[in-house]
Amino acid sequence: MTRSPSALAILLLWSVLTQTSQAALFDVSGTPYETAFSYFEEKGVIQGYPDGSGRPYGRISRVEALKVLLEADPTLNAKVRYFQRHMPSMPLFSDTDQRAWYAAYIEAAFAEGMVTGYPDRTFRPSDPVTTEEATALLLRIANRKQATVAAVNNAAWYVPFIEDAKSKNLFSPTEQLYLAEAITRGQFLELFYRLDTLNGKTKASGALGKTPVARPLVYQSASAPNYRPPVTQPRPSTPTPAPRTNPSPAPAPSNSTYFAISLPSIGIENLKILTPSDPFTSKGILAPLQYGVGHLFAVPGQNAKTVIYGHSSGYSWDVSKFTKIFRSINKLNIGDRVYVNYHGTVYTYEVTYKNTIPASDTSFAQGTGEELILYTCWPPDSIKERYLVHAKRVTQ
Repeated sequence: MTRSPSALAILLLWSVLTQTSQAALFDVSGTPYETAFSYFEEKGVIQGYPDGSGRPYGRISRVEALKVLLEADPTLNAKVRYFQRHMPSMPLFSDTDQRAWYAAYIEAAFAEGMVTGYPDRTFRPSDPVTTEEATALLLRIANRKQATVAAVNNAAWYVPFIEDAKSKNLFSPTEQLYLAEAITRGQFLELFYRLDTLNGKTKASGALGKTPVARPLVYQSASAPNYRPPVTQPRPSTPTPAPRTNPSPAPAPSNSTYFAISLPSIGIENLKILTPSDPFTSKGILAPLQYGVGHLFAVPGQNAKTVIYGHSSGYSWDVSKFTKIFRSINKLNIGDRVYVNYHGTVYTYEVTYKNTIPASDTSFAQGTGEELILYTCWPPDSIKERYLVHAKRVTQ
């Protein structure tokens, strides 16, 4: 089976939850999730990011959430360790890789009936977890040795889980959770904390109390008087490009094995693009940058996202001519042409918008439709953020 790189390639390079131990999570103190974070930190379930943060308001991916849940349960944890020693050669899903850190967690969760994947046989490991998905995951763990959550006739799959969560008082009265919205790490850990404490594993304390508290409405039917539809992230506004009377000429196609990018407006011509042979480790992802720029996800013409990544800075001893190759991509203007030469065909793109994102954000790699994304660390000589240039496919 051919394996395709997923958003985990970027996620593993720059942000993997619970990998580096820290004594305290500096950005959690004073938030509504401080108790939940402290609780799971003391249990050794979470350790935070390498910079000592917990990122309570950041999104949590499907595999990150799965890891937290399985690490917290001794029986499930033992099953994870078993699969780490006895990993099946064939992945359960078409978009997961048996060499990745998350593989044993998926195997263990699948064996326990906690996850089943999507109908198209994908797992979408780096997708953010939604309210209903988080609730289902939590309750599948809680109920796996008890009666399963009963289905509701003619109702969506998540309805019984939401109703069961309400009956267990899992939703905090201070939160506003809605269907189809990505849940944050803080919200996820708060749900898990309330489940863990209210299940009698430890005494509930603080805001949980001993009596039921008022709960916000987590979902509504479309016919309800105060129905609020799911909120989606707005796409950045796209300025209308000025008419271009003399667009940059496309480079002539080369031989059938050539893969290169040209950015004429900033003086980059036929820059070699290399696909990492190992897109699941930081060393593997960085390897192509010694010789040009790297490539992840789709290739031109596949009606999907093509990500081209490169350096904007480097160490003083790094004298490669590609160390700062993407340092000036911020100078690209809306409407500028970008050309990708792939297998003897030149694909033409036009810059639509530019933006900066947190280093841990991988949501840009999600979604459908053909798009070229240039990606680099930002600002130059820093790794604080990432700079993205988005371009759409156009005809000549």
